[in-house]
Amino acid sequence: MNLSPLALRAATLLAEHNLPAALQAAQACLQAEPDNAPVWNLLGVCAARLGQGELAEQCWQQALQLDASVADAHYNLGCLYAETGRPERAEQHYLAELQRQPDHPASLGNLACLLADGGRPDAAQACWEALLRVQPHDGAALAGLAQCHQQRGNPAAAEACWEQLLQQDPHHLVALNNLALLHQQQQRWAQADSLLQHALQQPDPPAEIWLNQANGLLLQGKAEAAHALLQQGIAHHPAAAALHDALGMACSELRLADAAEQALRTAVQLAPQQPRFRQNLGYLLLSQQRWEEGWLLLEARLQRAPGSAGVPQIASPRWQGEALAGKHLLLWFEQGLGDALQFCRYLPLLQPARLTVVCRPELLSLLQSLQLDYPVDWLAMQRLDMDLPAHDCHVFAMSLPRWLAADPASVAPARFVMQSAASGRPATRPRKLGLVWRGHARHPFDHHRSLPDVRLLEPLLTLPGIEWTSLQLPVQAAEQQWLAGFANWQAGENGLDDLAATAAVLGDLDGLVTVDTAMAHLAASLGLPTWLLLSASHTDWRWGWQGETSVWYPAMRLRRQQAAGDWTGLISRLAAELAQPAA
Repeated sequence: MNLSPLALRAATLLAEHNLPAALQAAQACLQAEPDNAPVWNLLGVCAARLGQGELAEQCWQQALQLDASVADAHYNLGCLYAETGRPERAEQHYLAELQRQPDHPASLGNLACLLADGGRPDAAQACWEALLRVQPHDGAALAGLAQCHQQRGNPAAAEACWEQLLQQDPHHLVALNNLALLHQQQQRWAQADSLLQHALQQPDPPAEIWLNQANGLLLQGKAEAAHALLQQGIAHHPAAAALHDALGMACSELRLADAAEQALRTAVQLAPQQPRFRQNLGYLLLSQQRWEEGWLLLEARLQRAPGSAGVPQIASPRWQGEALAGKHLLLWFEQGLGDALQFCRYLPLLQPARLTVVCRPELLSLLQSLQLDYPVDWLAMQRLDMDLPAHDCHVFAMSLPRWLAADPASVAPARFVMQSAASGRPATRPRKLGLVWRGHARHPFDHHRSLPDVRLLEPLLTLPGIEWTSLQLPVQAAEQQWLAGFANWQAGENGLDDLAATAAVLGDLDGLVTVDTAMAHLAASLGLPTWLLLSASHTDWRWGWQGETSVWYPAMRLRRQQAAGDWTGLISRLAAELAQPAA
């Protein structure tokens, strides 16, 4: 429809941002031309910009009733509904606008954002790709497409998008930050450091940049550098709770106990609604055997978003230490296998009328060997939203110390009833020790707690009078080839399909040498002498910061690096210890 002089004047005033005059002109035009759909659309724009959302909605709806193809009316309604929290209606109008004009850039971009926020990365990706065909250098589209690739688990494609965006704009903070995070995930530390350093050189970088650079340094074991960087970041962003939390982590790595506690408590004070900060403070206190407050703070993990802490949302009331007489309790073993082995010692103290245990499938046979004096049903954990039997209340395993016995020294490790294959062994046979040198690759700090090279074990494998059995799962081909050169080494990992089978193998050994894995918990629970090799970087909270004994396992001997990364020195000292006659 051609614009009349009145309509043209209203459009001109709107373009000049003279909203009151444009609104008045549009209303005057509609008195003369009540069926003019473009002017109804224009009137809606004026109303929206003046904050009159309901009037704007009525105007755009009227425009579409008069002419279903009027330009931008569907798009305008889509924006209105998106801004007012009605995503389904917004999506309908964006799609209607795209049906009329498939290459409408703003509709493609807004719809992509709407779909991404609604957890539909596949559909969002299609919109971003369509927008990039229209506008190949659209930075927002490249960023949105990269984030979709990340959500869909395609880091290589995401990386390509971020790199393309940085070619267009080398100072793009979002691209610098997100590409650096991808590099950190792949342990490409130098590339990540370079990108984040460049981002920190931009004017007023946000707290997130300081945080990600510091976290990268902490992941590399560079706690001193992280500490200095975080102090700078806090000077720029004193109210950024996440920076204080990270400073607490850095101080903890540097064994600055008071400074670590102060930083973590500051983070909690600045963001009391953030459960992760309380959880980190809890871990610090537990590492110092400050049990009461530590267990209380650890409950914050259950306030995190469902699934983020590895625990499900269970509808029944959470057990909080009340008497369990006549009650059916459901116990969910959270986190890893080692955590389950550590906390199953509390089961005999529960005394419910009935207990249902949900645990990882590898644990079932082993846990069923526990001698409990109440009825127990054992369920293999399938997924976080699995169907659960009727019960009265539930508890997660790491909450048990808070309600039953805060000090673990008062509770003996679980007693698994296993048949030992070592009965009747000859008194003169060589000493038989198990060996585990690598943990789970997906653990965020595995590159610290696992040996970087199996050949570091040579001082142990050349000790006379000791036969070594590998309990490492899996053993790499190159490792097998190297280990085969030692006559006193044998593979023992075949058939270890669950922890009961593993316990049977351990029962034929005189001890175990291992890095920090679930195998350490199992062997020590069985009372087997267990030498636990600990990195000086990112030592787990349960082993504390010092000492050679563990409050959790009397049979465990803690052997620590004297300097971060010094596996050679640690293994040499252990070899000298094992060379001494067995007590």
